Amino acid sequence: MNWQAISALSGIIAAVAVVVSLIYLAIQIRDDAKASRAAAVTDATAGIQAWYQELGSNPQTAKLFLGAMSNPTALSSDEQFQFLMLVHSIFLGFQRSYFLSKAGTLDVGLRDSIGTAVHAVNHLPGIRFYWQHRKVFFQSEFVEWVETLLARPPINALGYESAQGQQSRSASAP
Repeated sequence: MNWQAISALSGIIAAVAVVVSLIYLAIQIRDDAKASRAAAVTDATAGIQAWYQELGSNPQTAKLFLGAMSNPTALSSDEQFQFLMLVHSIFLGFQRSYFLSKAGTLDVGLRDSIGTAVHAVNHLPGIRFYWQHRKVFFQSEFVEWVETLLARPPINALGYESAQGQQSRSASAP
């Protein structure tokens, strides 16, 4: 075997090594992208779950939230501030999820379920009060998306109105 043959063989081996390295790199990038998407979903859902957990397990927070959603102007200025911050915290998570879905990192279905949650309360004075005071803190594209949700005809997926109506009917019943 002469030096030219050895040189050609080493060039072939080097080319194969480069191809194998590129294949390995592509696999790693794909796996990293999957892990990144999974982390984004986990982060988005964990934040939403923590917010709902606080709302459902803390009677004072629940009372504030329900009162503010039905009549925010009846609250003291301190209670209005607490309500605005409570709802703002979840909307920051909604905005993050919105843009992650636009980037393809987060499933559009999760974004749409968030949209349904906003749509379900779009008829309540509290969400209108919140949005009037805090929408300036969000990116314009997200604001447009939320505005479309607020403009839709109301739905009653949460049973909020019917539960309130039943309470007031049962209180006035003989």
